[in-house]
Amino acid sequence: MSIVDEFLKYTHLLYNRGHLTLLSGNVSVVVGELLIVTPTSYPKPFLEPGDLVWINFNGEVVRGSRKPTSEWRMHVAIYKRRSDVRAVVHTHDVLPVLLADRIDASLLSEAEAYLGSGISIVPYLLPGTAELAEAVAAALEKANVAILKRTAWLPWAETWQRPLTE
Repeated sequence: MSIVDEFLKYTHLLYNRGHLTLLSGNVSVVVGELLIVTPTSYPKPFLEPGDLVWINFNGEVVRGSRKPTSEWRMHVAIYKRRSDVRAVVHTHDVLPVLLADRIDASLLSEAEAYLGSGISIVPYLLPGTAELAEAVAAALEKANVAILKRTAWLPWAETWQRPLTE
């Protein structure tokens, strides 16, 4: 299976499981010196190979006709700080976002067992900004999952399967 087919398979699975909404949430994967990212404002269930956007680490579109996710900065910042990360999933699951102010990540014993670390909580910052990108990347230096207040939760992985099965 090609990386593009695998990307689409897991993006569709994330949508079908309710982790991505029609237009919200985004996914990326590192392919050599480039990233494949979901396009901005395009329905996830209808994504096809030609809809994907290939960008470099400066956010410049190298391949594809659509605009990259507005959160491309966050994806790039994570990859720059965590060389072990090869895929990032930015979801818009409701429950983690609602619980962000109340969650005591240290009480989630299964988080460490499944994810290899605790969970970081990132304060609300405007979506798509460099400030949010840096805050999330910094939070993920010490954790493998970040919950973004009022926005989303964001697991990283070295494989596609990890965020979907844990």
